[in-house]
Amino acid sequence: MKRTQNNTFTLLLLLTITHLLLTQNVFSKDIEFDEMPKLIQEIALRVIGDIPIDDVEREKDDGEIIYDVEAEDDRIKIELQITPDGTFIEKDITENISFLELPIPVQDTVYRQVGMLKIKDVDRKTELGKGLYYEVEADDMGIDIDLEIAPDGTLLDIDKSDPIELRVELTAKSKIPTLKDISPYREALVFYEYRLQKRLDGEFKGKKLRVAHWAIYDNQPQKIRKLEIGDKLELELYPYKQYKEFGSLYTSDTLELDPDIPLYHDIGQEIFEDEPVDERFDYDSIFSEKMPVFWQLKNQLKLVALGDSRCECGVKAELFYEDENLRIPVAYNLAISGGSLEVQELIVEEYLKKLPNLEWVVYQMSPRVVNRHFKKTSDRELRKSDGFKFDQRNKQTLWERSKIKNEKKTIHDIYSIPYVSAYWSERPWGWEYKNEIWQNPEKKKFKSDWEISEKRWKSLTSMISTLKKHDVKVLLYLAPLHPIMQGEPVVDDDGTTQEGYHELVDQLNRLQKKLPNLVFVDLLQGGNHDFTPEMFKDLDHLNVQGATKLTQELEEVRKRHAK
Repeated sequence: MKRTQNNTFTLLLLLTITHLLLTQNVFSKDIEFDEMPKLIQEIALRVIGDIPIDDVEREKDDGEIIYDVEAEDDRIKIELQITPDGTFIEKDITENISFLELPIPVQDTVYRQVGMLKIKDVDRKTELGKGLYYEVEADDMGIDIDLEIAPDGTLLDIDKSDPIELRVELTAKSKIPTLKDISPYREALVFYEYRLQKRLDGEFKGKKLRVAHWAIYDNQPQKIRKLEIGDKLELELYPYKQYKEFGSLYTSDTLELDPDIPLYHDIGQEIFEDEPVDERFDYDSIFSEKMPVFWQLKNQLKLVALGDSRCECGVKAELFYEDENLRIPVAYNLAISGGSLEVQELIVEEYLKKLPNLEWVVYQMSPRVVNRHFKKTSDRELRKSDGFKFDQRNKQTLWERSKIKNEKKTIHDIYSIPYVSAYWSERPWGWEYKNEIWQNPEKKKFKSDWEISEKRWKSLTSMISTLKKHDVKVLLYLAPLHPIMQGEPVVDDDGTTQEGYHELVDQLNRLQKKLPNLVFVDLLQGGNHDFTPEMFKDLDHLNVQGATKLTQELEEVRKRHAK
């Protein structure tokens, strides 16, 4: 009886599994390579070449046949998924390479992120829909860092181990530097030595360690100087050699030489400032993410990009001024999503016209900013923000020129500043990497209302004239929209009619003749431009491919009109 029950249970289980497989219409079967259709074999071989084939499967998913092919040797792994008509669903190629095979911009990004930590693995990867990029893994001193980097050096993603957390006792201190010691510089590190009390989190071996703390930050002595021998505290640490940029900082290390004691940096140190960082840089907009870096670069910026989200996504500021800008940032994207003409005027008046070396403002103009029918958005929120109020209260100090002649901050310098480095990593040169492609775009009907507001036009003219008084050129451009808009009665989703667009272009051309510092470029072209569908992440925003093309075209225009 018991055996019968077991058999019945087994049969029911098999029937249930079979039912699930049939209802989900999914199966997978190992096959030989030559069992695939000739077309699929040819397509696969064009990718695989002479790499040994490791596995071939025929799958059925929701009624569709899919061929899975995997090939692998000591250096390369290839994974393909191909439909019967030859369309790739998946095309992943991973090639293990040496560090020296990385492009120089990628190597530079690796150094900035991991310093002198040991590199464990380097891969060149190509993925369908993502393109070519590089994966680099560093593993050293209990810290693991995984990087994804674009060929031009843009950091796409970073996955970092949590910091090592230790409870320690202070056993020795280096001489504390003073403001006079470090003058004319504004930051200094100091090394302390500790004895391990307890490992709280992460990997750490040994009983002693030395830690670099901020002794002086932004010309303000830090509380760490008040620690006494025997004091116990908890530290959050990353390896000191991870921070290549620290080599250029004033550092006090008067401890007895002992190369066997590991060196770390205290990333959990509370930085003392006159006002909390979160409040200081709260501009109630994306400005909050950009201004910490702006204030570091203000004395060296030659070009600033302004506009709304079309500029924020579309202007890759690192491509201006060629190699100079890649080491010492002189161009920066300060565009704000939804930024109205009133906001741009405020930025010009309160910030840009005070920049001592500014040569160009690249202004992305959406037609709506002068359209009487478009709802006006004011600059009230920015004016009311804590960040803007702080800037107004501290104008004299903030705009004081550096005492160091021709001082310029390099990218390494920016990465060494605690609260600034994170913002730069997220948006280098003020621009955030976006590689999505708008899939399956559909046309929509947009209302059409157009009339140039005389008041707004005067505001635009006044803003450009203000920059002229400060010997700053304005490169004003109309941004392209997705080709799906070609042939539509409106040129954008804001209701700008074809007639209104031509009227605007005519007026901008006339304004260009009137104002010698204005250079006008029409990249919208009424929808008849050469920006292809794969260059857009949505209807009116470019992805990295589109932003690269647009910025390169703007840079060519800028160079033709440079002094």
